Amino acid sequence: MRLRPLAVLLSLPLLALTAATSAAAAQPVPAAVVDDHPVADHMMAGHAVIASSSVDQDFRRGLAYRNGDGVPRDAAQAVRCLARAAERGVPAAMFILSHMLAEGEGAARDGAAARRWLEMAAQAEYPEALQEMAMTERDPARAAELVREAAHAMQHRAHER
Repeated sequence: MRLRPLAVLLSLPLLALTAATSAAAAQPVPAAVVDDHPVADHMMAGHAVIASSSVDQDFRRGLAYRNGDGVPRDAAQAVRCLARAAERGVPAAMFILSHMLAEGEGAARDGAAARRWLEMAAQAEYPEALQEMAMTERDPARAAELVREAAHAMQHRAHER
């Protein structure tokens, strides 16, 4: 699957959201939440795209704030952290961010940005994104292709552990 340049796919509204919210001071997250988050370990397993520990920490912090895991729930802070990780190429962050934007969780509801992040996660061969796109695809042949791609991506994930 061919990946499009990240800059082409990012929307201006999401960039504005990130710029506006990144200026806000991030509340400290206990190291144990960042370093030992079982959901994050599952969602990040096998993703070679993650290039630095700060990206990893942004993703884990985003999950912690979204779920109230070791910190008070803060959907807006979760969106900020997940947006930073998504912009740096973390497919799981793209997928979760797409759901938060679609539901208006932590940010204004933005269906167009949510769809772009979902498509980017699918282009990065994130199985859950491929499955979701298959479920909403109107063309049965394309839906079947997306399901096959999701199954293939899941096999790769299983072998990378």
